[in-house]
Amino acid sequence: MCWIFWYQGKDHDAKKILVHGLERLEYRGYDSAGLLVGNKEGEMKLVRAVGKVSNLASKVVKEIPDEKKYSFWIAHTRWATHGGVTEENTHPHHDRNKHFYLVHNGIIENYYKLKQELLAKWYTFYGETDSEVIANLLEDNRTGNFMETVEKVLGMIRWAYALLIVSTYAPDEIIAVKIWSPLLFAYSWKDEFFFSSDKQALAGYADKLIYLDDGDIVHLKGNDYQIKSHGIPAEKKIEDMDMESLEASKGDYKHFMLKEIFEQPNIIRRIFKWRADFKTNFLNAEAFHGMQNEAFKKIVFIWCGTSYNAWCLGTYRMENLAGIDASCEIASEYEYKHIKVSDDTLYVFISQSWETADSIEVLKMINQKWWHTFWIVNVVGSSISRLTEYGLFTRWGAEIWVASTKAFTAQITCILLLALYLWLKRWLSKAKYDKIMKEFSKVPRMIEDILADTVNIRKIAEEISAYKNFFFLGRQYQLPVASESSLKLKEITYLHSESYPSGELKHGPLALIDAKIPSVLFVPHDLMFEHNISSIQEIKARAGKVITISDKAIDSSDWHITLPSTIDEIYPFLTAVVGQLLAYHVADILGKDIDKPRNLAKSVTVK
Repeated sequence: MCWIFWYQGKDHDAKKILVHGLERLEYRGYDSAGLLVGNKEGEMKLVRAVGKVSNLASKVVKEIPDEKKYSFWIAHTRWATHGGVTEENTHPHHDRNKHFYLVHNGIIENYYKLKQELLAKWYTFYGETDSEVIANLLEDNRTGNFMETVEKVLGMIRWAYALLIVSTYAPDEIIAVKIWSPLLFAYSWKDEFFFSSDKQALAGYADKLIYLDDGDIVHLKGNDYQIKSHGIPAEKKIEDMDMESLEASKGDYKHFMLKEIFEQPNIIRRIFKWRADFKTNFLNAEAFHGMQNEAFKKIVFIWCGTSYNAWCLGTYRMENLAGIDASCEIASEYEYKHIKVSDDTLYVFISQSWETADSIEVLKMINQKWWHTFWIVNVVGSSISRLTEYGLFTRWGAEIWVASTKAFTAQITCILLLALYLWLKRWLSKAKYDKIMKEFSKVPRMIEDILADTVNIRKIAEEISAYKNFFFLGRQYQLPVASESSLKLKEITYLHSESYPSGELKHGPLALIDAKIPSVLFVPHDLMFEHNISSIQEIKARAGKVITISDKAIDSSDWHITLPSTIDEIYPFLTAVVGQLLAYHVADILGKDIDKPRNLAKSVTVK
């Protein structure tokens, strides 16, 4: 799984553009990087490095002199799936004779069988990746026509790929292919062309953008290009690039994570704009207009990763507020189930990364059966948004660091809007609806109150950073928040943490409780408050340490973080932010690389 950036143009120092493009893709997670330069004379120069893009940049300066001119550049960051983190396994890859070069994002599921067939023909391999198999297949099946060769090989490989392919046999051509994995084609008025896995990398370079669909092949020769869709010439929609919204800067913050935590109040305000009128308590989102005649009796949330925790909270809200049966399904498992549903089921997809492969595969399966779909995503034109009926953009902007904070908050905001809309359609308690809307409108200000005074959270983080294991506990609305907070801690501190329903302590986890394992309890003064107090007593009776997060003082806790007071349905916005801040400060105190945690990637485009 990897990220791609490609440039062709007249810039004599194009390597700077290429390295800059890779630096903009760093936030998505990787473990090595490489690039290939070439010219119309068929000269190729390959440079690869393990570790950060800065390692690659240093090698590029040494190995590619400024006076040497190249007309095209392919760059790639790799997140290892097949084979270890080595230079040999780093992209770009080539065939044994170095005639075909490519970068690849995705996984070839039948690569092993294809590799065995090539080995039987005496092909040799320098690395362990599935991508190298494609390069040798191209050489083995060369027809004399670049496009014919590529199309022939595409018929042999299975599942996911975004591919950029060049060849010494056709030095002024490049072929790009998209199946499942994200790939964008862009250009500027200066006769410059780009391919990228993410438009974030294109900010300031390209003027026009084309979103490629599955089955699309772009054949660029010189300054002319042709696009085929499933083998047939196709006209694609050309969109203007929105440069301003793509530029990202840490500003005065130490880390992107901290900056994005502090952005959350204004993100919620953006989500409210033109969708929620708190003077009249009217919901006016465009997505809801098309759903006026629908009478859904069941909601199925499809999820991966952080989106799972948002969806779990969504099931509580749908059932408790809208009175609609709701369930969560793991995207990577759901496609293998035999499911019988009716036309009154709504499938809701949420994506933090907007191109999650597992979710997209399930979505396509559902579309084949003509079932109803709803999306909650952040990127206009993303695969999920283009494949669903209804939806809400989360408007959180560019999220730079690998793990999510503002994405989670934006998702649970949109989910609550959807739950409240479905509640209104079913004519449930207007008085309770108005009360929730009143408190909902206060969420940005209440979060700002938490962010205005984090000295106590930092102090607690300093004291607990010496521990190696943690429990995160909650009930009802707070259980998904406990799970999300536990995930944040383990992602960026590399400390072990587990989340449990508070009521499950006595059914097994209590065996692990002692003075060496602190428990973080989310105990706002809600319907579950007294039950959570009982759980605290169970922990304290076994010499366990307790961190409580509540708007009510709890004398038995060892550390306490105070919340503003609100109602049950709104507390998760506040407790989630506290969980994020606690994880951040522990990681910062431990000196971790917070924005780029090891082994993780921003968008998971493999199964």
